Amino acid sequence: KTDAGLYTCDIGTDVAKSKVSVQEKPTEVTKQLEDKTSPAGQDISLSCELSKADVNIRWYKDGKAIRKSQKYDLQQEGTRATLIIRDSTVKDS
Repeated sequence: KTDAGLYTCDIGTDVAKSKVSVQEKPTEVTKQLEDKTSPAGQDISLSCELSKADVNIRWYKDGKAIRKSQKYDLQQEGTRATLIIRDSTVKDS
């Protein structure tokens, strides 16, 4: 994006101008979530990798938003986003 701007070619008697716009690539998931099976009572960790760091991540279970709580820990470090489900139960399936 820092390359965006107005560029000119000046030959003294004439000038050519070009406006350059640079659009950022959209963020993509570069490593998908993996299916997990765990005994009840254990913590479950789900992670995915993204093409960019510092992206706003939202986690969902069955279409409902997950928020950080005693049950769920949401972490993001660099391009890795991690959801930790604490003390898993059958209802977490």
